[in-house]
Amino acid sequence: MKFYTINQPLLLSRVSFLLLAVGLFACSPEESGRREAYFLSVSDSLWLDRALLIERLGGDDMPDALLQFLPERQVRTDAIRYRSEDPQGNAVAASGIVVYPADGMFKGVVVGQHYSIGADRESPSARMAVVESLLALFGYVVIAPDFIGFGATADLPQTYIHAESTGRVTADMVFAAREYMAGKGMPVEEEMYVVGYSQGGYSALAFAKTAEEQYPDDMPLRHVFAGGGPYVPESMFNLFIEKDVLENPSTVLLAITGFDYADGLNLDYAKVFQEPLLSQYEDCVFGKKHTLSEMERLLGTDRLSDILHPDLFLPERNSEFDKIYRSLAANNLTEWTPETPVLLVHGTGDGTVPFVNAQTAYNSFKARGCTVRLIPVPDGDHRETGIAFFLTVLQQLT
Repeated sequence: MKFYTINQPLLLSRVSFLLLAVGLFACSPEESGRREAYFLSVSDSLWLDRALLIERLGGDDMPDALLQFLPERQVRTDAIRYRSEDPQGNAVAASGIVVYPADGMFKGVVVGQHYSIGADRESPSARMAVVESLLALFGYVVIAPDFIGFGATADLPQTYIHAESTGRVTADMVFAAREYMAGKGMPVEEEMYVVGYSQGGYSALAFAKTAEEQYPDDMPLRHVFAGGGPYVPESMFNLFIEKDVLENPSTVLLAITGFDYADGLNLDYAKVFQEPLLSQYEDCVFGKKHTLSEMERLLGTDRLSDILHPDLFLPERNSEFDKIYRSLAANNLTEWTPETPVLLVHGTGDGTVPFVNAQTAYNSFKARGCTVRLIPVPDGDHRETGIAFFLTVLQQLT
């Protein structure tokens, strides 16, 4: 366990120096295979006790089974901005939060990947909290990126379940958080745990892949906890077509528009969506005003056949759907060999992200000789399994 006291005058001087360093080195060449000076600025800071943190995460919606395990402790949440890139490689200022024990005592680092959201007000830097930040109550430093499309990059489309973009923006946030915490006299260079559920489960594996393949020496990982994630987008999409009725049809919109932007598909949406969605999708998805539930109320249907072009359901899809399927296949996260131990948790009754995603990931990783474990939650739906997942993580990390 490490202990650091926070000296406010010293903190201000160090932050000032770090901001100056950012300016001095903004145009410096890459060193050691990566850019220097990722951290840009702090946009907001809050001190939160247990009650206030729970309130920011939904208060009454938090299950008692989870609440009873949370200790009384004060944490600090800092929203930071940092250097990253959009999917086309253009420089952007991205954002996220760093959450850590206010007493300066911490025992590890967690990269927390948020679940699916639609409105910018739901992003980590807007809420100044994310479910994974509850681990700060137990002594962890939690690093949680907004991802491209939220926070400082809310003017850009969301790069939903896009592996390369998700991995990159998370890795850049880790480098930025390290610089920021080092400037506070609280270095966090040790091995990291990676935690995420739903989209966060996908993002946890995407980041682990990036860290292991691109930064094996700079970014050591200890364990990946991934729950309820769409690791095999193509097979999931096929199941959705077969089933037609979906629990969360808004996520299909996020995936299609996200691939269009991130992979440069240049889709003709008149051949992808049908009315009334065709006239509404820009406000619905790109406006960042609507939560997923609000999007689904706008859609007014839970049938895929009511929102997507009829060509999707023909033996020979049109060329626009062919583009989408190429992106679905390219963003499969089960065809690599994790070096880090992986724990998968998934409900067998999950209608939002079918269980086949976890089973496929487990079978593939096991066949490659990886250290992987799958915990099926019998008949568990997406929400119920989310609770089981976080209880499992708490048991493992606390």
